[in-house]
Amino acid sequence: MIFTIIIVGICQIVCVAGLLLAVRRYLERKQATLEARLEAALHDWIDQPAPDQPNKLAMLFDSMGAVIGSAAARSLMASLNQQAGSTANVANGVSDQLQAQSNPIMALLTGGKRGKGAALLRLAEMLGPMFNNAAAAAGNNHGTQLPLRRHRD
Repeated sequence: MIFTIIIVGICQIVCVAGLLLAVRRYLERKQATLEARLEAALHDWIDQPAPDQPNKLAMLFDSMGAVIGSAAARSLMASLNQQAGSTANVANGVSDQLQAQSNPIMALLTGGKRGKGAALLRLAEMLGPMFNNAAAAAGNNHGTQLPLRRHRD
């Protein structure tokens, strides 16, 4: 009976060792196939398909560069346009304030620059020199005034 227990114990140890060896070999084969597939995929991306054609990795980087460059250019142009627009708004605000100080009627006429105010702006552009010349003549202390046309009834 002792002999049978020793044989059963040895068989259990050999079976467990054999099972571990079989699992190890199976995992090594799986690892080898995964490495082979990874290497094939890597060569697929890196190797040139033809001497005059770029590889997939180069085309990917080219596409990424085009997208990133385009986005950067749009962002830069938007920033420059915003800066130019804000500069123009500041300049328009300063000119409106100066015009309001020099001639309040002109400031009222040029109040709106879009929509309904555009017609008033055109009118102000046409009448502006006349108002400015009349204001300059009124402020002139030399006694000379611009001749005004009188409308005959």
